[in-house]
Amino acid sequence: MTGLSLTMAQWANGFHLTDMPEPVIGNAKLHILDIVGVMIASSCHETVASARSAQADADGGGSGAYSLMSAVQLSPAGAAFVNGVASAVLEFDDTHTVSNIHPTGVIVSATLPIAQALGLSGREWLEAAIVGLELLCRIGLVSPVRMHEVGMHPTSIYGVFGASYAVARLRGLSDAQTANAVGTAASLSAGSIASFEDGTSTKTLHVGFAAASAIRAVALAAQGLSGPGRVFEGKFGWFKSHIQSQPDFRYSLLTENLGTHWEMLNIAPKLFPCAYTLMPFISAALTLRNEHEIDLEAVDKIRCEIMPRSFQTVCEPLSEKRRPLSSWHGRISLQHTVAEALVLGRFDKNAYTPESLRDPVINALADRVVHVADPIAAADISRSRGVVAIRFKDGREISHTVEDMLGTRSNPASEADYIKKFRANVEGVIAPDEAERLIDAILHLETATRVDDVFAGLRV
Repeated sequence: MTGLSLTMAQWANGFHLTDMPEPVIGNAKLHILDIVGVMIASSCHETVASARSAQADADGGGSGAYSLMSAVQLSPAGAAFVNGVASAVLEFDDTHTVSNIHPTGVIVSATLPIAQALGLSGREWLEAAIVGLELLCRIGLVSPVRMHEVGMHPTSIYGVFGASYAVARLRGLSDAQTANAVGTAASLSAGSIASFEDGTSTKTLHVGFAAASAIRAVALAAQGLSGPGRVFEGKFGWFKSHIQSQPDFRYSLLTENLGTHWEMLNIAPKLFPCAYTLMPFISAALTLRNEHEIDLEAVDKIRCEIMPRSFQTVCEPLSEKRRPLSSWHGRISLQHTVAEALVLGRFDKNAYTPESLRDPVINALADRVVHVADPIAAADISRSRGVVAIRFKDGREISHTVEDMLGTRSNPASEADYIKKFRANVEGVIAPDEAERLIDAILHLETATRVDDVFAGLRV
């Protein structure tokens, strides 16, 4: 067998923490802490409850693994599915800023049940998670075409590949078997963003689908079933078949400086529960609200300067964005999001309630939000820039610009920032002493004898 997927498998199976700088290891643990907090926060969400019930209905239960915050035993793939839904439903999962992939949710969702079921150590799990994160981010760099623009969700379609590498490592597959699993994963790669139009639930399930599919692809390879070796770069490789055009695919980025350049450092946490594109606009709106006394009735127009490639997903059509049809639909609306931030003055796990979606003050303000092209943001998509300007009826104008959102590589979040978000997300869901135990355990993950011991206290 030859091909890029095999080269990547060889690196994935040969990687050890000693090959990685300590600051990058610390960064990986913070991402794991972040997504665990998000999953705990969403554990009582109706979509997560429905996912658990659907999993039982489809597979009749299972054994050997648990989804986070549940004492019901599931198959590893079933647990991965439920975990994935929990990681994504609040749109609070981190983002690889260049590709718009949400990496940690899919990698943790797929690998945690396997590590639990096999009785693996924290170090073994952490190494596999890093493998998955790094390779997933690199896969997202290959195509210059933004996946949202061709109707696909990058986290879902790419996530199955990164998770397959990570799961294969945990299960001890050979390099060739790992490449077979990744080749098979291409036939399980899916993720339509049709639900962006009407706010239906499907998009919130995508991470779960990808995580469960990775476990199945690896299981097939472990039984000797083969997959295409040139699954990425071949004549009928994934990129050519899915994008149906011939841009300059950058296959070299899959392996170039692998192990010395860490693309996963471009993963940024979300400080607010919505599409990552909207982060700087919330921050700018909250800053204006805190620094000025704003009479909402006196507002004439709210101008948001945003990169044009985001118009289709978070700005248009206006009728959808001004009146989102569901909580999730609101999380991809620039207009509603900026208006809710200005009216309520806070943006946490409790945002986008049905009451907020119907609030006449928020709706009236959303009608005054306009979007215009920001050429500065468009020139460098690796950054996270946003401009919000409020013009009042008397002609006065105030504005605020976020050049680099907190959490990006140009403006890194501190360990304290991650811990603050974790505590806020788990507040009211788990006891404070359990929250502090989890923080300490995850930040020292490589010392845990068994991953299962870290999370057993969450089985409720």
